[in-house]
Amino acid sequence: MKGAVTLSARIFPPRGAATLAALAAVVAVALLAPPVFAQSGDALSPELEERARRLDGAIMCPQCAGQTIDQSTSPVARTMKAAIRRELAAGASDDEIVEMLVAAYGEGVLASPPTRGFSLAAWVVPPAALLAGAVAVALAVRGLRRRAAPAGAAPQDAGADGELQPYLDVVDRELAGDAPEGGRDG
Repeated sequence: MKGAVTLSARIFPPRGAATLAALAAVVAVALLAPPVFAQSGDALSPELEERARRLDGAIMCPQCAGQTIDQSTSPVARTMKAAIRRELAAGASDDEIVEMLVAAYGEGVLASPPTRGFSLAAWVVPPAALLAGAVAVALAVRGLRRRAAPAGAAPQDAGADGELQPYLDVVDRELAGDAPEGGRDG
C-alpha cells in the first residue's frame, strides 16, 4: 500500500495536484458556461441572426480541421462567432466582417477559396477537366463508330467483289435441298 502512495505522489506531486485541480476547474467552467455571445445580453434581430448564421457557415475554424465555425465547438470558433455578432450589431457589412476575420486569421478561414490569384485554379481546373473528359469520350465514341461501320459493311463489299458468292451459293443449295418440293423457286 505504501508503494501505491509513493507512486501516485511521483505521478501527481502535491503542487502538481493543485495545478491539475485548477486546470480541471477552468475546463469545467469553460465547458459549462454559455457561449460568449449569449452572455452579452444583446439579442440580434432575426435578420442579423440569419446573416450571422450565413457568415458562420462561410468561415472555417482555424483550430478544427474541415469544420466551419457553425460546426465547431472550440473556444476559437466561439470567439469568432461572438466577433461576428458584435460587428453585425455595430452595423458592419458582411464583407467588412469577412475582411476583419481574414486579416486576423488569414485566407485559410474562408470556406470557399477566393476567385483571384492562385486560388482561381480551384474554380477553373475542375470544370475544365470535366469538359476535357467529355470531349475525350465523345472523340473516342466517334472513333469507335467509324471503325465499326466498315466492319459491318465488309460482307456487302466482299459480296459485290464476289469473294463470298461461292459460299452463299453453297448455303442456298443446301437450303434448297432441305426445303420441301415446290416450296422454293429455284
